[in-house]
Amino acid sequence: MWTWVTDDDAEADRVLSELLAPMLGRDADVLGDQLCVGPPGHAVEILSRYRDAGCERVLLWPIGSERSQIELIAQTVMPQLD
Repeated sequence: MWTWVTDDDAEADRVLSELLAPMLGRDADVLGDQLCVGPPGHAVEILSRYRDAGCERVLLWPIGSERSQIELIAQTVMPQLD
């Protein structure tokens, strides 16, 4: 799953509308409801929906800054999913 965890709403909107929507040929608003792009709480919500639907594994693919994104996810998202 394309991923970009940030507390900056403008940055999340930019990633969705300028990067992902054109690349995937999808509406940015629809993608925002399906991908872990935005604040940690949004990622927790999305991943919880997958978990509750029976999904046992989701592969996260940071759009950039892979190491810092993985560290951020490990610190701010994963503890909330236990």
